[in-house]
Amino acid sequence: MNNNYYNPQGNQYYQQQNAQYLMMKQQIAYAKKEQRKELVKVGFVLGSAIIVYLLLQSVWGSMISALGLYDTYQNSVMFKYAFNIIGVDLLSLLPAFGIAALILKRNFTGELVPTKKVGKLKATAWVFFGMGCTIVANYLVSLMMTFVKNVLGYELTQNNYGNSDDILTYIVMFVATAIAPAIFEEFSFRCCTLGVLKKYGKGFAVFMVSIIFGLIHGNVIQFVFAFLVGLILAYITVQTDNVIIAMFIHGLNNARSAVSDIITTAANEKLANTVSAIIMIIFVVLAIIALIYLLYTKSFATEKKMKSLYDNNFGTKIACMIPGMIVPFAILIAFTKQYVTKI
Repeated sequence: MNNNYYNPQGNQYYQQQNAQYLMMKQQIAYAKKEQRKELVKVGFVLGSAIIVYLLLQSVWGSMISALGLYDTYQNSVMFKYAFNIIGVDLLSLLPAFGIAALILKRNFTGELVPTKKVGKLKATAWVFFGMGCTIVANYLVSLMMTFVKNVLGYELTQNNYGNSDDILTYIVMFVATAIAPAIFEEFSFRCCTLGVLKKYGKGFAVFMVSIIFGLIHGNVIQFVFAFLVGLILAYITVQTDNVIIAMFIHGLNNARSAVSDIITTAANEKLANTVSAIIMIIFVVLAIIALIYLLYTKSFATEKKMKSLYDNNFGTKIACMIPGMIVPFAILIAFTKQYVTKI
């Protein structure tokens, strides 16, 4: 029997299979390359948004001087907080990231403002769970500051707007600290920025938007805290597809600080610390109850999806975003020098 039987049809089949494999390999390589190019562009657009945000603040600050209001600004606590609302949030943050979202509007895979119905009980549970996470984040940052001070010998400070016992100032301060950031920052980051990045994967979007959220805070102390809180807010927004929950968490978290500052000014620091401790304990207890409820209702479960062959890995995506973030990180380091003093 002749074992050297030639099968032209079989040989042709294998040739076709090999050609299809090579074509698919080329398509995958091309798709990954195009995604990398997209991500580099997205990185530069969002990095530019951070720079524009900082430049706009400088513009409005210069206008205060040009209008002869600099002394008023320096001597008025209410003026400083009012400027934060108008000059920082409304006229700097919102335009910068709103324009970035407009430039990258083709990236959106869902609604600009996610407001999916979650249910009052579950939404409340997410809010309390989020508050518990922010308290943990605050504790971690406090540990970091203690380490830097006691071990490295450096003290980290933050902006202080001064004190006032005027009721109207208290109101403006509360709005500037708790309400305005909860609305404008959540729209800018958990709507505009997160919406742009979700196209490349929810986990990547949550991580990257938190980095950007940290960068706009201008110093390393607030960067770390904002990054941790950003992870919480972005995760909950992605998990619930509802940004209103993140707004409530953001507002309540900042309100804790505002209430403490108001009580310190109106009464004394000891009372403020006592009230803060009571509020923290209440939120921790509610957070534990909320966590149990969310676990029981399987609210942390996510839909499992197979990784696309046409998708770059997490590290490659981050690397593509880095070039656009170099200048914002450099600015962060430069600004941080103002807040670091050798003990």
